[in-house]
Amino acid sequence: MLPDGLIIGDSHCTALKAGCDAHGLQTDMLRFSGNFWHSGHVLFHAQHGVWVRGLPAMQAHILAMREKFGGRSLISRDIPVIASMGYHMGRIVPPFGMNGHVTAAEAFAADPDSSYASDALVDAYVAEFRAGHIRMAQRMARNSPMVMVVPPRLFPGSNYDRFTSVLSRRLASVGVRLFDPAQTLFADRQGLAADYITPDGVHGNDRYGAEVIGQMIAQGMIGKRAA
Repeated sequence: MLPDGLIIGDSHCTALKAGCDAHGLQTDMLRFSGNFWHSGHVLFHAQHGVWVRGLPAMQAHILAMREKFGGRSLISRDIPVIASMGYHMGRIVPPFGMNGHVTAAEAFAADPDSSYASDALVDAYVAEFRAGHIRMAQRMARNSPMVMVVPPRLFPGSNYDRFTSVLSRRLASVGVRLFDPAQTLFADRQGLAADYITPDGVHGNDRYGAEVIGQMIAQGMIGKRAA
């Protein structure tokens, strides 16, 4: 029996899975560390849909999931995909700011030792580190009913904001359908409220996941499989 959806991505998938459970959606999850995504270990695959290099245990997990789905590719018109991948900002934003580069004019004005990074520089930097992820997301979107969920907005006004915006724009430009909770659910706030954040400070919690999935259901992006 096919699920209502397949959640594919990184650690942000945990909240999305909790949200699906809260709304009675039957979902499976394929989750890899952001380190594996960032390093290029996770790939689009013509036969399997998704594949991972050099990790036999995860390869076995993918093959078992395919068998569960009747031999289908994990990226299929039969299986809606809720994705949380390609961003992994913790791997690229801190190195960018190591020498004081900032992307907001206010931050530049407040710190005489900072260096202002133009939109063109940020765009080129994102393209360099995320071109493969963008291509993968584009192929996934072409071959499945997929929605990409933008990570929660945790550091308003920071380099994280600008990088996320640039990558979202690039994804949308190649046909990836996006759902950005910051715009849809939390637009009146400067950032995600503390009661929606996990204790580690960098992920949305179960309540956050339920809000996100609830809004996606309301917008017709996902739902229960027709009987």
